[in-house]
Amino acid sequence: MAKRQKRRASRGNRIGMAGIAVVVLTLLAVLLVQSHRLENKNTAYAGQVTELEQQIAEQEARAEELEKLPEYTQSQEYIEKMAREKFGLVYPDEVIFRAEE
Repeated sequence: MAKRQKRRASRGNRIGMAGIAVVVLTLLAVLLVQSHRLENKNTAYAGQVTELEQQIAEQEARAEELEKLPEYTQSQEYIEKMAREKFGLVYPDEVIFRAEE
């Protein structure tokens, strides 16, 4: 009778160990899948960070240009440029050549 109890206990232990192994393997599989998904997200986010850093650099350069704009609009060079482009003005000693259309 002691042998029967040992066999039953041994079977119970094996079934319990097999159940635990299945649970552990399932958790491991889920962990690996989630890890792979996180790596993909991390790669995508790294690309976004690079793109945003580039946009920041462009906007900082634009901000610097805008800060210099009021000073440039008060310069003689800007005034001459606008007089030529908008009003067609020239200096008295300049000769203008126009291409026939």
